[in-house]
Amino acid sequence: MSIADQSLAKRVQGVSQQAIDEGRIVGSVVLIARHGRVIYANASGYADREQKKPMVRETQFRLSSVSKPYITLAAMRMIEQQKLGLDDTVSRWLPWFTPALADGVRPPIKIRHLLSHTAGLDYRLSQPAEGPYHRLGIKDGMELSSLTLEQNLRLLAQADLLAEPGSEFRYSLAIDVLGAVLEQVAGEPLPQVFNHWVAQPLGLRNTGFYTTDVDNLATAYHDTAAEPEPIRDGMLLTLPEGFGFEIELAPSRALDAQAYPSGGAGMVGDADDVLQLVETLRTGKEGILQPATAALMRQAHVGSHAETQGPGWGFGFGGAVLEDAQLAATPQHNGTLQWGGVYGHSWFYDPQAAISVVALTNTAFEGMSGRYPLQIRDAVYGTNEPTR
Repeated sequence: MSIADQSLAKRVQGVSQQAIDEGRIVGSVVLIARHGRVIYANASGYADREQKKPMVRETQFRLSSVSKPYITLAAMRMIEQQKLGLDDTVSRWLPWFTPALADGVRPPIKIRHLLSHTAGLDYRLSQPAEGPYHRLGIKDGMELSSLTLEQNLRLLAQADLLAEPGSEFRYSLAIDVLGAVLEQVAGEPLPQVFNHWVAQPLGLRNTGFYTTDVDNLATAYHDTAAEPEPIRDGMLLTLPEGFGFEIELAPSRALDAQAYPSGGAGMVGDADDVLQLVETLRTGKEGILQPATAALMRQAHVGSHAETQGPGWGFGFGGAVLEDAQLAATPQHNGTLQWGGVYGHSWFYDPQAAISVVALTNTAFEGMSGRYPLQIRDAVYGTNEPTR
């Protein structure tokens, strides 16, 4: 390991240990690759604090929105093979999914609208308690539910679209809809679609829509003023400002083989598999994804004027795209693709620096939107922690 890599490792480990010592996260697994070679891999803290079970590199996490780039990758591979088109309408594959605008017009929703979260859809967590998604009983993909994927999306189709498709960015259930489309394209359930189009080509061994090894699954925690506390099924947690209203979480969903496969939020997996995913998005991974497709995914299909991840960030296919590093006040380079997950995760790749970073924690919401992911980022680049 070079002196520079040793210094990076010391900084990153210091950030994780500080966050644990300060009671901001319970545990984490951080992996960093440069030019395809892992230069840092470390597990810190506890997978289960009460049982004193240490975090290990193979620990599985509830991936929440880290599920989205997996399903996005499956879609992009199908598009490459001309089994699906960016300008296909959703109703071509799901004839019953034709939600209307408030004026009753039913505009076409295209696959590109789903991928870029410009379909006019929403999340229940982004709506007030009296909002239509609550009234209709629409699920976000992280709660306990006896609904099937189609049943949930049929409820979604009853809600008014919030905007003309293609006109504005709104983070939403779009990738759940995309998952249902992929089922029709492939003629098999989404877990099998994932296995065929993503898991097998990438050599993933520890990712799916539920865990088969409960002892290897990290306990989920949430921030409190004192210290993180375990998340219980049915808990309503207030999201950080700017992220929505309240979110309902059910950690036991990850143990339920009968839970419908939510392509936007329902997967379980470990950090090494996520790193394989991120590296594939960065490089195409020797033909799994063509270079032109990888470049297309990190184009800003939604400009930085939209509310994606703050000033300077647009949105591509699979994550937010950095358009103006100076405006975003980040050491990352333009073209960086990144996103996270509400259970406490962040990931990014920087194509100019040829770096991929995965930081999975078991602590919502610090691991997604607190100081921790910013500190990890700055430790990678060797810059000072930003003032907040």
